[in-house]
Amino acid sequence: MANTQADEIEIGVDDGHGLAPLTPGKRTPFIQSIGRFIPENEFNRAVAAYLVKELKRCGFKVVETAPGDQDHSLESRVKRANDAKVDLFISIHFNAVDGKFDGPGKDPEGFSAHIDPSGGQSEVFAKIALKHLAKGTVQKNRGVVKQQLYVTANTKMPAVLFELGFMDNNREALLMVDKSFQKECAQEIAMAVCEYYGVTYKPEKETPQVVKPSGKQTKKGEAVMLRDVQAYARPEFGTQIPTIIKKGEKRNVYDAENGWYRLYGGEYIPSNYGKNFIYTPVKKDEPPEDTSQPPEEHKVNLRRVVVDGKRIGSFGDEENLERNVLQALRSNFKKIEVEDV
Repeated sequence: MANTQADEIEIGVDDGHGLAPLTPGKRTPFIQSIGRFIPENEFNRAVAAYLVKELKRCGFKVVETAPGDQDHSLESRVKRANDAKVDLFISIHFNAVDGKFDGPGKDPEGFSAHIDPSGGQSEVFAKIALKHLAKGTVQKNRGVVKQQLYVTANTKMPAVLFELGFMDNNREALLMVDKSFQKECAQEIAMAVCEYYGVTYKPEKETPQVVKPSGKQTKKGEAVMLRDVQAYARPEFGTQIPTIIKKGEKRNVYDAENGWYRLYGGEYIPSNYGKNFIYTPVKKDEPPEDTSQPPEEHKVNLRRVVVDGKRIGSFGDEENLERNVLQALRSNFKKIEVEDV
């Protein structure tokens, strides 16, 4: 869209469901590691609250379509957005399929953007948002889903319902209570809103500083970018730095853990399930690259002594030079010269 003043735009922010009733479909299965269920709205309301702050900081006006913790009806959410004549409607959700954990590789995973089958500007914004979410969230990108949902079908403005993970995937379910992940989702969606309206995104604080490891680093492998990849100051969401590594570029990797790969300068890049880059580890028979700096070569400055046109020697230290000059002074001479070699 053409550049617009942010204060001329009003965004409807909707956090899906309420905290009660805690019925299947609105909560995770019981998670043994934390000893409880996680209500979907615990995540939805947190992301919505962060998103409201993000949008307001960037200058947008915001209408919350489901204030408080109660379970607002779909009709009331849509009515609030339509009555306010918001310019864009965003609904935050977390997906579910069968309500149970089947195990790694068996559970559904990833985020998606759901819009009315008519597409239009809803689809334009959805694709921009998915692009940002794919850069910052190490999850599967399930893309744009066109389906008949009440809130996207009955709102009178572009509308997107985001499913930001799966409650019946144990790994993604735990992300629901990860504040850095909650903030990351809000930041990426806010960035998408800014791009959609041609508004400059204003970060919450100064750019995080990268800390370069001290001492020797051992190369673990190489990463070749499959697309433009965002770099981070730390291996966590919400620590983006201005560095974007372009598609096709190669970087040496010095550490890798939980999908994050550390580069020589201390910055990190997320693998995004192998979609961001191709990683090739160092072969076992290949000596690792030693990044320690070689000792600085000491350059010796030689000077020679010439007595009456005859060279008597070249010396690299003051003591030898001085001794030979003194010897020449005790002899019959016409001229003593000391020259740099």
